[in-house]
Parts: sequence; C-alpha cells; structure tokens
Amino acid sequence: MSKKNKPDANHPFAALQRVKDDLQAVVDAKAAEEKKKAEARAEHAKWLGLPQEKKKPAKATVQTARDGTAKRTEVEVWRPDEKQLFASAMSGVTPLAAKAVRVSASDSHGEVKPRRVTLETKLKRAAAEGGAGLVVDWREDATVVGFRRGHEFALEALGRFVVPAETLDLHRLEAVEATARAQEFVRSRRARGVRCVSVICGRGKNSPDGVSVLRDAVVKALAAPPTANEVEAFRTAPDDLGGAGALLVSLRG
Repeated sequence: MSKKNKPDANHPFAALQRVKDDLQAVVDAKAAEEKKKAEARAEHAKWLGLPQEKKKPAKATVQTARDGTAKRTEVEVWRPDEKQLFASAMSGVTPLAAKAVRVSASDSHGEVKPRRVTLETKLKRAAAEGGAGLVVDWREDATVVGFRRGHEFALEALGRFVVPAETLDLHRLEAVEATARAQEFVRSRRARGVRCVSVICGRGKNSPDGVSVLRDAVVKALAAPPTANEVEAFRTAPDDLGGAGALLVSLRG
C-alpha cells in the first residue's frame, strides 16, 4: 500500500491494516518455503530419471472473510504417480524373451491326473527313510529273527541282556486289528524314547493248523515299511519272556 493510500495511525482501521499485513507476511514466508520444497522434490525426481512435468504455479493468496479473518488457499505441488515410480524402479531390467510354458496335470476335460510313482522311486524313498525293509530269517526251531542290515548288534543284544520296558498283548484279536495295534504301539513307544518292547502274539494253539496267525502278521508288519523304519531288530522271545508266543523288538534310537 502506498503512503498516499495508507490510513493515518489514528484512523479506526489502522490496527486492522497492520494485522492484515502481518498475516500476509506469514503467508508469503510459507509460500516461499513450499516453493523451495517443490524445487527440491523436482530435483530429486530428475535425479531418479522420472519424466518432468510442467511446473504448476504455486498459489498462495490471502482472502479476507466477512468477519475480518484471513484464510489461505492450498499450495499445489507436483508429485510423481505410482506408474512413474514403478518405471523408475524397473529401469535397467531386461524382460524375459518368452514366457515359460506351464505344464498342466489335468487332461483336456479338466480332470486331474494322478501322478504315477515308479517302483524305482518307491525303493529310493524307502531307502531314504531308513531302508526298504528288514532281513527276516525263519529258523528250523520255529523261531524268527529280523534285523536291519548293518545293525546285527541290536539282534545280539536282544538275545543276551535286553529287557522290554513295555508289553503289548494281542490275544483274541483279528489279524488286521492286531497288525494295526502293533504298528501304532511300536511307533508311539519309539517316539517316547523306549528302546525295547515285547509283543505277545500267542502260540496259535487255537488255530486249525496250530500256527500263530497273529505272529506271522506282526512279523510282516515289523519287517516292512513304514513300521520297519521304527525298528532295529526283533526276535522270538526267550522262554521266561513268553517264548514262541512273543516277540522282543529293539526300537531305533
């Protein structure tokens, strides 16, 4: 405001004019600060290699409301969008020449085809899990022994000084149920850290041919995976621990 139009100090609106001038000075200072920030952001965008947009003029004006208070309009500042930021991040990345072909496990009708596992693969898996099975030897005296190759010492220990910590009695059970119980018994006791157990199968006195069906079923279960992976060796128990009607089983540590 020129001195010619400036009201006298004693004029009633002189105090209001001073307040307006102070507010305008504050707004001008903030506008200058926003301009510096915008220039810094533009310089950073240029350093990142982002495309430059035409700068929009900053608007910072003071409008006087009817009640005499001043209010400031917002300052418009350019900022890069998500596409520009992604383009900057991906700069220098070479796209693949061709997309990889996806192999579908389903046929033309959309039905999923089961994967065929070869016998060689099954044997390799069994070997990785601890062997394809145990060596079983039925002897002339009607006793039986089974052991893991390379662990014959466990078989010797069963015949000399090992005493079973727990016993499973399979009397009066069908072969299928007896097999399932023996498998679960061996698995759970090994998980608890038990090293030797006894499985009572019976001598087969009530069988038509006098052969213990349960003993044969349990021997097959112990010698074949997955139960064989829990066992080091097994053998017919000595007379004081059940004799031909029981098996002593050494579990893997």
